Amino acid sequence: MLAAVFHAPNNITLEQVSTSRTQAMLKVNACAVCGYDVRVFRNGHRKVNPPVILGHELCGEIQSDVRVNGITLRAGSRVAMCPLIPCLNCPYCQSNRYNLCMNLKEIGSSSDGGFAQYVAVPEQIVRIGGLIPVPESLSNEEAALLEPLACCLNSFSRMAPIANGSTVVIIGDGPMGLIHLQLFKRFSSSRVALVGKVSQRMERASVMGADAVFYYSSKTVTDILDFAGACAGANAIVIATSNPTAFELATQVAARCSKINVFAGMPSGQTFLLDANWLHYNQISITGAFSSTPAILAEAARIAAEKTIDLSTIITHRYSLEEIEKAMHTTERYCGLRAVINKF
Repeated sequence: MLAAVFHAPNNITLEQVSTSRTQAMLKVNACAVCGYDVRVFRNGHRKVNPPVILGHELCGEIQSDVRVNGITLRAGSRVAMCPLIPCLNCPYCQSNRYNLCMNLKEIGSSSDGGFAQYVAVPEQIVRIGGLIPVPESLSNEEAALLEPLACCLNSFSRMAPIANGSTVVIIGDGPMGLIHLQLFKRFSSSRVALVGKVSQRMERASVMGADAVFYYSSKTVTDILDFAGACAGANAIVIATSNPTAFELATQVAARCSKINVFAGMPSGQTFLLDANWLHYNQISITGAFSSTPAILAEAARIAAEKTIDLSTIITHRYSLEEIEKAMHTTERYCGLRAVINKF
């Protein structure tokens, strides 16, 4: 099959490679380019041991019948795939929290992913129910974004419950920030502000229903506090950018009894200093959110099929597999939102 093989930072090549036959093989219909893929392409990553095929946000067709959760998925069926490859033995796996597995591996990092014509599905993914049927109402491209939607749903659940009339601030105007925006607008009675730096993305946030959009600057704190009004700060804050300055902004605009969720990964070794008494006396909660689970991915498919969350609004660029480097460049330059590889 044809695949884009990552060999080292800034070295990804199109090659004919042999496929590893497994119980489940997927013909890839679409695979989105995540910011993580770009960071690996540019700098490598501790989880990635080249050569490997990147790409974990994908939709594919099953090549032969496979049993998942007691149901037979027929050859030709479209599925989205949970990219987690858990050990199945640790305490977290035993409680179905596969994203917290103590020996976790992942499609597109430690195992070949979706920037290829086919992808082999590890047995562990089949066993945890990690192949989710794609509803007919979703295009292949939308289905490729079910995985990032599931990640945002996991994040949203970490912030719950959201009281009526809450003030929510999302820091980050990328695809994940805008999916969070849709979730808060659809599933809570909140006033939602988004903080960003890219004008086109901020305009898109306004169209999607943001109650306020602030350009990140020296007066952002004042803008947010004015927006929050009597609450004297935001009740819920999502950090949807890997820029460490976002954490400092979050602490400056957090209301009493607020929740700060670190959704995006930060640079390796990043640390923050906090005033313990500020946490204590203001009852601040700081949480993190990583990936999702098959159950959450199934929920993502349901709400996307109903168009409660419109994933088509997140897709702005389409490329062939031969244009993988161009797709990477588009993503790292913050052009549009999600780029999708849809021609193999």
